[in-house]
Amino acid sequence: MRHMWIILAAAALAACGPQTVTVPAAVETAPVNEPDDAADDPAIWVAPDPTQSVVIATQKQGGLYVFDLAGAIVQELPGGEPNNVDLRDGFGWPEGASPLVGASDRTDNALVFWRFDPATRQLDPQPRARIATGFTEIYGFCIGRMGDSYVAIATDKDSGEVGVWRLSLSPEGVIGGERIVTYTLGSIAEGCVVDDEAGVYYVAQELEGIWRATLDDADGSERRAVGEVGDGQLVGDVEGLTIWRGGDGGGYLIASVQGASRFAVYDRGGENAYRGSFRIGASADGSADAVQGTDGIDVVSAPLGAAFPQGLFVAQDDENTDPAELQNFKYVSWAEIATALALD
Repeated sequence: MRHMWIILAAAALAACGPQTVTVPAAVETAPVNEPDDAADDPAIWVAPDPTQSVVIATQKQGGLYVFDLAGAIVQELPGGEPNNVDLRDGFGWPEGASPLVGASDRTDNALVFWRFDPATRQLDPQPRARIATGFTEIYGFCIGRMGDSYVAIATDKDSGEVGVWRLSLSPEGVIGGERIVTYTLGSIAEGCVVDDEAGVYYVAQELEGIWRATLDDADGSERRAVGEVGDGQLVGDVEGLTIWRGGDGGGYLIASVQGASRFAVYDRGGENAYRGSFRIGASADGSADAVQGTDGIDVVSAPLGAAFPQGLFVAQDDENTDPAELQNFKYVSWAEIATALALD
């Protein structure tokens, strides 16, 4: 009888859909320079020479880091209390088109923007703009494109207020922002990501689930749920969001399920069907430990050399162990994730 119960339990588990798999970390970055809850969110810049790509990441107690693909520090830029960071390439700076990097800064609840120099692979030391949000405590942040315009999205920690700002650039290089979307989710929200091509964005309401909304929906009334806490795929707390962009609108939406130390994967298109979940284990050679309690994540689909032939996934690690060090970020080859979950 006991064996029959085991068989029935296994059958029930299989019926629930894809299971959680474990993939190995490939690289870990140098640790940040502050203890406790410090590392938070990464953003990946793909260089013209992909092997020279970098990861820009927040140390939310006081600055930004730039890491190379080996996890070494390229730049440490102190200042502010940046929580989430994102970027978009091709911004029309007076010096010429180059990446726009932005972050949510809790010192004054502002959207802060820097120019990233592709030649040096570093951020210009001084921010180019600070746009006030009026939030009680700014939290999440992401950048996207809306037609020919750049947009910035931010969330408020206390109320879950969501704002979208259309960015502008004066001939003198001054960035401005016009708020075009305003609504409140009613509880803490952080992670967000923009699907530029689809004209939509996603927001993680930490204890409720993931919302999908269009960039032209001024009050968020047309948003729909992608996943809900308690649906068997998500548990509280849902944190970072990112998109692996395939061709012709294909690809995947990935969410950090911090409360379970795993990552949920959904189709990018259609009804955002759930495809499975993964955890990040230690590297085979022991140079990088497993990942727990992730806040921010990012992914790119561009091949970044032999180590990351189908793209790179980056996750914040809340507990950097073996040996025990301050928090850092882990790199994973997307090819490992795609193979483990049988993704296209």
